[in-house]
Formats: sequence, C-alpha cells, structure tokens
Amino acid sequence: IHGSLLVGAIGDALGAGVEFMRLSEIEELFGPEGATDFAPDFTLYGDHEAPITDDTQMTLFTAEGLIRAAADGTDPVKEGIWSAYQRWYHTQGGPLPEGADPASGLLGVLELHNRRAPGTTCMKSMKNGVPGDPDVPLNDRKSCGGVMRVAPVGMVAGSDDTAYQLGCASAALTHGGPCGWIPAGVLAVMVRRLIAGDNLEDAVATGRSHAEADQRDTGVVAALDSAVQLAGRAPLDGRMIEELGGGWLGDEALAIAVACVLAEPNPNQALLLAINHSGDSDSTGAIAGNLLGALHGTGPIRDDWCERVEMADVIADLAKRLVEACN
Repeated sequence: IHGSLLVGAIGDALGAGVEFMRLSEIEELFGPEGATDFAPDFTLYGDHEAPITDDTQMTLFTAEGLIRAAADGTDPVKEGIWSAYQRWYHTQGGPLPEGADPASGLLGVLELHNRRAPGTTCMKSMKNGVPGDPDVPLNDRKSCGGVMRVAPVGMVAGSDDTAYQLGCASAALTHGGPCGWIPAGVLAVMVRRLIAGDNLEDAVATGRSHAEADQRDTGVVAALDSAVQLAGRAPLDGRMIEELGGGWLGDEALAIAVACVLAEPNPNQALLLAINHSGDSDSTGAIAGNLLGALHGTGPIRDDWCERVEMADVIADLAKRLVEACN
C-alpha cells in the first residue's frame, strides 16, 4: 500500500516537468534518453525539486475519504470520497465545506493548498456540487482525471467485484463518460490483485475481464488489448508508446501505463518510459507508479526518488492509516 501510493507520487512528479512537451522537445532538452530525473517546472509548481501534481493530491484525498468512511461506517463513495474531494476543492480555492475543520487531516497540510494544474472537469464538477454516478452521469467527459486518483480503492476493497464497482463509482463522481470511469474500476482491480500477490500479467487479465463483462462500453478492453500487444514488441520507446494515444483520455492513460510496466522489467526504467512521450506524462507516470508500487513496494525504486518526492511523509502516514482501515 505504501509502495503504490509513494511510487505513484514519484511517477507523477517525474512526469510533471514534461507533461506539456512534445517528445521531440523532451529529447532536445534532455537528450535522446529523455528525462531521467525530476525536472520541475518552477513556474507551475513552486520551488520543490520533485513536486506532485493534482493527480497525487486527489489520490491522497481519495485515501483520506476511504479512511474516514471506514471509521464512520458511511458510504465510501458518495459520502467518504465525495466529501474528501470537496475538501480537496477547498485547497484549490473553492469554499470550505460546511462543518469541515480547516486544521484537520489533509486540510491542515499547508503544502496541499496549492493549485497544481487541476483538471478542468474535476474543478467544474466540484463547483457544480452534485456527485455523478455511472447510471446518472454528470457529463460525457472521459479524460484521465478519474482513473489517475483511484488506486486507494483497490487497497481497501474486500473483493475484485467491489474494487471494480467502487473504482467506477469514484471516477464517475466527476467524469460521466464510460471511458472516463471504467478504466478507474480496472485500475482498482489491478492494484488489489497486485497487493494480493498476483503477477502483472494475471492482474492485467483480471482487470480486463471486469471491463469486458461491463456492457456499457468496449473501448477500454480494446485499449488494454492494444497495450498488451505493444508490450510484446519490447523494448519500447516514446514514439511506440504514442501508438496508444496521448494519455489524455482515461482508456489511453491506463493503456500506456499497462504497456510500460509489462514491457520494462526494471521498475525505475518503466517509470521513465511512462513519462517520456508527447502526452499526459504525469498521469501516465502516476498510474504506472501505482501499479509498480503495488507489485514491488518501494524496494527496487531509487532511494533518492523515494526521499526527494514531495509529500513523502504525508504519504507514509496515509499508508499506515489505510492499512489500519483494511483491518
């Protein structure tokens, strides 16, 4: 659990500095291997050398929502996670939710009160103030802002079916298009299976089977199949990764992350592969990190990355509390 959260944050921070660049620009700036370390954009993310983005911010609030729902015995999505996202929205300039203690939990972490390029769909949905549902969608949005934040669901769910349903419902709070929330359900299943001890191939197959059984859309299954096929052509590079899209959409982001972790046995190199492309590098890096951390923990990840990434102490505390919530 700690590994999935922390390595997800590392992938997010590695991708933050190159998210808005074309691959040709990345190579021109960093050389033919692309970015190989944190390369923050200080104009966007302040002066931290390894800054997280909204991806990790929302992942942390997802975790806190699940922890509080478990303690209170309330609905994990419509009360736990939705309330947590309202608190996250306050850190982005929105109103303080009624009854919320500004010094409690993540609201009391001053470093989180920073706008780190939050997604337009998430911001609009939170401003609207009404939670969406897969069966009652708010909109038709299918960007990756739903999938990039739901890994904690897979850490606490008691079954694969529960992980899938809660993952989908969590993303559908803000993203109404099936390709915006089905990938979130799939990721939650994959994270759960990896923490339980599955290998990558089996975890991907189990996640895919849930998407295939969901008749509301077939795009995610096609994207995953393309990812597996591409991984079979390893070694991969950024231009090959772009055959799966840019990662701006939920199915594309999940597919890119899956292809990278399947194709590259070295988890540090897999993280770098996941960010060096002309697309949503922080989100694909974050999702790849969630998967790699769930599989390996932090053991094989570069020590300096684990130490330097922003919010490492907050992540460690949340991981401990999530473990307690599971028990």
